[in-house]
Amino acid sequence: MHKCMGVCVVAVLAGVASGQLLDGQNIAADAAARGMPLLTVQDTPTGFGNATGGGQDSAGGSELNAAWGVIDGGTLRLSMTGNLEGNFNKFWIFFDSMAGGQNVLANDNNDGGFNEINNMAGLTFDAGFAPNHGLRIEVGGGFLGINAFNLLDKTAQSVWTAGGPSDLPIANAVGGAGVSFGWDNSNVLGVDGSSAADALTADKGWEFEIDMAAFFGSPSGEVKVTAFITSGDAGFFSNQFLAGVGGLGNLGTDVRDLNQVAGLQYFTIVPAPAGAALFGLAGLCAVRRRR
Repeated sequence: MHKCMGVCVVAVLAGVASGQLLDGQNIAADAAARGMPLLTVQDTPTGFGNATGGGQDSAGGSELNAAWGVIDGGTLRLSMTGNLEGNFNKFWIFFDSMAGGQNVLANDNNDGGFNEINNMAGLTFDAGFAPNHGLRIEVGGGFLGINAFNLLDKTAQSVWTAGGPSDLPIANAVGGAGVSFGWDNSNVLGVDGSSAADALTADKGWEFEIDMAAFFGSPSGEVKVTAFITSGDAGFFSNQFLAGVGGLGNLGTDVRDLNQVAGLQYFTIVPAPAGAALFGLAGLCAVRRRR
């Protein structure tokens, strides 16, 4: 028994030290292995086109299919399946992790790019959701960029830049603002232009590990998240939100109040249950004893 516990503890610590492979592939299986529950599944066919070619430029369309997440100590783990067309459409992830965020987006924010975020000024999120930080993701010919932005002090910084679709997929990237990630943009499964029934068949997209102290400034308890895709100038909203918009078409240029859309367009990531690591440790030891 004592020998087993020693072996198991070493194994667990070694796993934590070496980290997990973040490659944007096998997302559902990876999430299960990391103790990340499924949090939301797309309920709306994509109105932004359906990529079918399997290239890293996702020619033909953008979509979001499902999200998994957990807070593990001081790390927020978030994985999403989908793909982003390589035409500089913007993929936005907003986090509500502490008091003082913007339930209504102001017009003086900084997203670290050309401040397309201000073309969304006036957007009202669901009641109970007031984001304070976020990520802006884009890819196009000759450029790929992920920026982190802070809605509290109106600052932003680069997480990662590269030369465009040709530099994808990206695995085990350690970027700025405490963000590590993997991204495979070649998804062809999941929702299409007529149905969302196969959303959970998609298995490629984004895997993030976010150091909460570095990204948010201070760790917190649960974190609420909304994710959505817009046009390149962020002046036109797709219907690809997580959580979903209940089958609506593209929200277009007139979306200003998500309270007018049925359901909640955000999901919540919570800390892993206390003792989960010990439970897994006990299970591993039990297997060793049976052998």
